[in-house]
Amino acid sequence: MRLRLKFTVIVEPDGGSFHAFCPAFKGLHVDGKTENEALRNATKAARVYVDSLAAHGEPLPIGPDCTLDREEQIPTVPPGAFLRHLELQWPSHSTSGIS
Repeated sequence: MRLRLKFTVIVEPDGGSFHAFCPAFKGLHVDGKTENEALRNATKAARVYVDSLAAHGEPLPIGPDCTLDREEQIPTVPPGAFLRHLELQWPSHSTSGIS
C-alpha cells in the first residue's frame, strides 16, 4: 500500500533565483535558478524529509498544509505501459452521484 500526500509549496523570487519552502515541513527551504527548479528541489527535499520521519518513527505533519489524500494499492503495470494519476475537480458534491 502507498500513501499519497498533498503538501503546500511556496515559491518566491529571491534576487536572481527562486526560494521554495514547505510550511508543513519545518526547516525545509530550498532554492533554484528557475521557479521550476526550486519546485523540483522542494519535491526532492520533501521526499527526504518524509523518509526521515518514517525512519525515526515520527508522525506526518498532517494539517492545513499537508494532507493525506488516500491510501492506494499500486496496480500491476504491464511491461511497456505507463502509470499516471489524474485529478478532476467536480463542480459540486451534489452532482457527483455521491450521497
